[in-house]
Amino acid sequence: MSALQELLAPLNSDAPRLPTAVHEQLRLRAKHLKMLPAIAAQAMDVAKDPDCGINEFAAVVERDVTLASDILRMANSILFAGEQTVMNLHQAVVRLGFRQCKSLIIASSFSSMMKQMTLDEEWIRETLWRHSFTTALLGLHLNRSLNVGFQGEEFVGGLIHDIGRMLLATCYPDQFSVIDPMSFDESQETLITEQNAIETNHCEVGVWFAQKNALPEPLIDVVRYHHHPEQSVNHQRFVALIAASDHMANHLQRYDDANDYDPQSNPSVALLEKCGVPEAASRFAKIAATVMETSRRDAMEMLSF
Repeated sequence: MSALQELLAPLNSDAPRLPTAVHEQLRLRAKHLKMLPAIAAQAMDVAKDPDCGINEFAAVVERDVTLASDILRMANSILFAGEQTVMNLHQAVVRLGFRQCKSLIIASSFSSMMKQMTLDEEWIRETLWRHSFTTALLGLHLNRSLNVGFQGEEFVGGLIHDIGRMLLATCYPDQFSVIDPMSFDESQETLITEQNAIETNHCEVGVWFAQKNALPEPLIDVVRYHHHPEQSVNHQRFVALIAASDHMANHLQRYDDANDYDPQSNPSVALLEKCGVPEAASRFAKIAATVMETSRRDAMEMLSF
């Protein structure tokens, strides 16, 4: 068995395999982090009820000013804006729909949690957040362009796929440059480098956090398998979409434009086609540069406010 095969073997189990030392660091430095505040969790529960009305849902969300403001802001953003500006949460829910709103609740909560994470070097947080946000936008635009079929989940999946990297930066400030050089030139060696440094990797660490916070199974799969989406059994199409977006975001992170991006270098696009997205590879080749530039522009605009 190769070093890579040995490394990936634990990823097939439900529980993440973490060395005692890593688990202790997470317990000391990250145990206070909670993905969904009480109001957000309550809103998610309310939205699960098939008989839930818009007024009932909005009444819960409005109790959290930050959460309500984020949903209203997204409803009026360049991503979802219609011909008219929505002025209240009721109108925002009508425009977005419950499924999209549930995704934005997770996105808002994740954004708030990121701000609570203590890092010695602020640029690491900003860089990882920009990468995650760009991946989220790429997922959203790629989902629409290829008609993959998701309704907001792809945005959240892009946001949280690298939560393990942020946790490692929090837990290992002195070693982080060795664990993760932040080159965004990811390959099969990426996880091996992390394994050699701390006997685990950011996917395993991220799964620990995702399971601890009872995130939906598709999101846990994204965190676990975004480097190897073919290993996802139940959510392969979803993970492949985020992995494809991550590949594009890495290029933008390194070069800041879509020039010289080779669509054929993105292995997850072929997997999307295998998962039932018609002619994904040929269509992706035609729209990749446009999707990347649109996402880059949207990220610059949305991260500026």
